[in-house]
Amino acid sequence: MAGIKLYDLHETVYSFVLKSLSSGESPAGIIISLHSLTDERVAEQVPQTEKAVMKCRRGCFHCCRVNVPVLAPEADVIAEYLKTILNADELERLRAKLRYIKVNIAGYDDQERIVSNIPCGFLGEEGECIIHPVRPLVCRSVVSADDSACYNAMNMSIYEEYAYIPMNLKHKSIYDTVFLALADALKQSGGDSRSYEISEALLKRLTINI
Repeated sequence: MAGIKLYDLHETVYSFVLKSLSSGESPAGIIISLHSLTDERVAEQVPQTEKAVMKCRRGCFHCCRVNVPVLAPEADVIAEYLKTILNADELERLRAKLRYIKVNIAGYDDQERIVSNIPCGFLGEEGECIIHPVRPLVCRSVVSADDSACYNAMNMSIYEEYAYIPMNLKHKSIYDTVFLALADALKQSGGDSRSYEISEALLKRLTINI
C-alpha cells in the first residue's frame, strides 16, 4: 500500500518481539509495547482528516458479534487486566457468560458467528468494551466511517447478503501486519503462534486455579 512500508514494519516488530522474548520480557510488556508502537505508526501514516471521519465510539458495538482471534500473549494480558478490574462475583459472571458463548458458537465459521447474534462476552451493560485498553490487535484494526453501514452489514449477513463498510485500509493494514509479525516471532522462538477464539482463550485463563 502506497506510503506504508509494511515489510519494514513486519521486520521491525518481528525483531523486537524476538529480542524481547530472548531477554525474558513478560507478555504484558511485549503487548503494551506493541500497542504503543502500532499507535505511533498509525499516527504517522493516517492523517487526522481521515481519523476525523471514523465513527467508532464507546457504546457502538455493531461489529461485536464476530469471531475474534487472539494470540496467546494477548490473551494473557487481557486475563490479567480483567483480574484487576473485576471482583470475584463479577469474574464468575463473566466466566458463565464465556462458557455460554463457547458452547453456542463452537465450530462456527465467520458467517455463522454473525448469524448467531451472540454479542461479545466483554461488552458492559451500556455496550462498552470492558477490555478496551488491552483489546486485541484484531479489534484495534477495524475502524468504520459509517456506523449505519456496520449495522446493515451485520444484519444482511443473516440473509447471506453483503454490504460495503467504508473503513481505513491503511489503519487496518498496519495492525494486521503487527499481528502477523507477532505470530511469526512466536513461532520462530518455539512459542505458541496459533490464534484462538477470544472467549475460549479467556475462559481457560480465568478458570485456572479457582
